[in-house]
Amino acid sequence: MFDSVFFQIGVIVGLSAVAGAIAQWLRQPLIVAFIAVGILLGPSASGMVLHSSEIELFARLGIALLLFVVGLKLDIHVIRTVGPVALASGLGQVFFTSVVGYLIALLLGMPHVEAIYVAVALTFSSTIIIVKLLSDKREVDSLHGRIAVGFLIVQDIVVVLVMIGLTAYGEAGKDVSISGEALKILLKGSALLITVALLMRYVLPHLLHRLARSSELLMLFAIAWAVLGGVTGELLGFSKEVGAFLAGISIASTPYREQVAARLVSLRDFLLLFFFYRAGGHP
Repeated sequence: MFDSVFFQIGVIVGLSAVAGAIAQWLRQPLIVAFIAVGILLGPSASGMVLHSSEIELFARLGIALLLFVVGLKLDIHVIRTVGPVALASGLGQVFFTSVVGYLIALLLGMPHVEAIYVAVALTFSSTIIIVKLLSDKREVDSLHGRIAVGFLIVQDIVVVLVMIGLTAYGEAGKDVSISGEALKILLKGSALLITVALLMRYVLPHLLHRLARSSELLMLFAIAWAVLGGVTGELLGFSKEVGAFLAGISIASTPYREQVAARLVSLRDFLLLFFFYRAGGHP
């Protein structure tokens, strides 16, 4: 019975509900309770629930829906307003934190290469956790929430470029071109943005108008679109967060965005439970 995936999911959901109620009584974020449940049930403690492909799938779907719903709240007019601020602050934070982290690592006696890795690791934050906290506080629509989301997306893109550089450095002498890989990523990113813009202008408004005749069909399309966006982001060398975020933005300018977002919130929160469980119990 303990090996049944259905039983394990039932244990996770049940204990998370209890832990969530305790966290709410203590006025703590629910994320803390969910991570604590992951630690309690995972191999680091009781080992009652094992990591499985089903839990991994639920976690990935939750991530895609989270960034998709955030993208729904950021139409093109908002992006034009906060985009330059998010870009400048995101790049500034990456530069400042990496330099300070590198110097601290050198002062601790680390070699240059290890200091670079430490500096890079200190630079980036968890997009999922921060966006979830903003959503729980209903601050995603605020000015600072929008800037923070843009800030995090800039970080995710910088991660891709940094990984290219580190991979090329590790494969020195194997005819790896950093500039060539960076150019490839730039071309892929440009093609992705152009495709999203064309879909926003010529395809999605008319398609959603037809699908909106059935609320169930509209929700099914929204979930499929979010997952497809995440998959596309990963296939192009970006993160699934970036892909799902762009998928949300692509229908943020339509009159159906509030309807889609309102119906997806509960499903998003349920699936994200497994992401935070995995984060706590399975490092």
